[in-house]
Amino acid sequence: MRYFSEMYHESTQYIPHGSGDPVIMHWEKQAYADKRYKGAPRYPLSAAFLPLLSPVSADFLNPVCVYAVVHGMDIPDGVYYVDGDESKLVKLGGKDVREAILAAFPEREFVNEAQTVFIYTGVLERAVWRFREAAYRQVQMDVGSACANTVLVAKSRGQKVFTLGGFVDDAIAVALKLGSTEMPMAAIAIFPEKSMVAFNSVDDGVGELAYSNHAEMNAFVDDQSYEISRYPSRFMLQNHLENIDELNLCMKVRRLVAHALPGDEFPLTPAKFTNEYYLRELWYLRPDKKVCSPFAHGTLDLDDFSSMLRWLELAQLNAFGVGLIKIWVVVFDVMFVYAGVYRYIPVRKSIYMQSGSANPKKFSKCFAVPEQVQNAMFAVVLTSNLNESCKVLGNRGYRYMNLNAGVLTESLYESARLLNRTAREEHFFYHDELKKLLDIPEAESIISTVLIGKSQVK
Repeated sequence: MRYFSEMYHESTQYIPHGSGDPVIMHWEKQAYADKRYKGAPRYPLSAAFLPLLSPVSADFLNPVCVYAVVHGMDIPDGVYYVDGDESKLVKLGGKDVREAILAAFPEREFVNEAQTVFIYTGVLERAVWRFREAAYRQVQMDVGSACANTVLVAKSRGQKVFTLGGFVDDAIAVALKLGSTEMPMAAIAIFPEKSMVAFNSVDDGVGELAYSNHAEMNAFVDDQSYEISRYPSRFMLQNHLENIDELNLCMKVRRLVAHALPGDEFPLTPAKFTNEYYLRELWYLRPDKKVCSPFAHGTLDLDDFSSMLRWLELAQLNAFGVGLIKIWVVVFDVMFVYAGVYRYIPVRKSIYMQSGSANPKKFSKCFAVPEQVQNAMFAVVLTSNLNESCKVLGNRGYRYMNLNAGVLTESLYESARLLNRTAREEHFFYHDELKKLLDIPEAESIISTVLIGKSQVK
């Protein structure tokens, strides 16, 4: 059976900036939410809260909003909007609003004990002018990138952190009084280091659970059981089909099996620095200019290459549902590693050669701006078998897939900065040409491409 998520993804994967145009949304007529919250109490964004860094994939569009559900901290219990520009917490509601939001999660006792639950929403009007119909999946990846930042910084503070992708979407949207173009997409629960609830939940697999909406979704979108006028763009309908409406109908999914491909194994070297060093150095990274320019020519050390791949686990490889993302590595200029296309299998700490077709010139031509791709040392291409995911997770699997891609993209970005390298996601590429060049299986779709190289900017 074909899922609408597959059709939506196919309609946006051929050069995102040229795919579709949701002009009938009449964005100028939408009731945008006023984030100034005039008259609401404000509190300083103190050190007790995590620094919310700007994710790599947002292109300065700021399509991600963050809300904090607070319990037992130095400010009153309640729900707050995190105003990064003003470094303030804006109080939106008290204990009643907090309880309404936490009731939207399946593990009620678990989230109720969390010190902070961050709610991440995507604001579509901030990205739709650039990505058009593909804005929805791009904003989902941006949310994943923002979540990776929170996970990494929470771990650096010794806190217990859990990513949460299962919740009743409309309940959170109503409690936060979100506008029609702002959609809740992910949540993160943070506990103190010595929290027994968090300690016990690790063994219960709370951080690895995805909640499938397969049982409650329509059999097929062509049955016309929805009012088409309510969904004037494809991504609005995609969002509707992803939503969880009834937790009792959801199925808990802890692991999807991902089979390794055959190929010559190349073991990675141990990480260059310890995890403790990596997490500590995150605090000292300066804000990045994020300048898109061609890479300078250079050769990457094997230890740096191995470290960037192995450090992916620090931000949780499968933060939102396990087995949705497959990691392909295209090597161009890495010491002691043959140029070619590899699959990375994190469990084995090894890469497996799939083909030797790593032609830099042909690779560059698969992108809308070939000059920006030249001289990359290696590239990470994230793919997924969407039909396989939807069979288990329903259309909700599409959100988990993009969130996971954002987490991995941001992790590569931060790792590259720690090693004085540059990682950059290239949004605009020719999907079929790139897939054919890398000999990626027909059942898989390319979700994201991340290039790693030496920056020309000093």
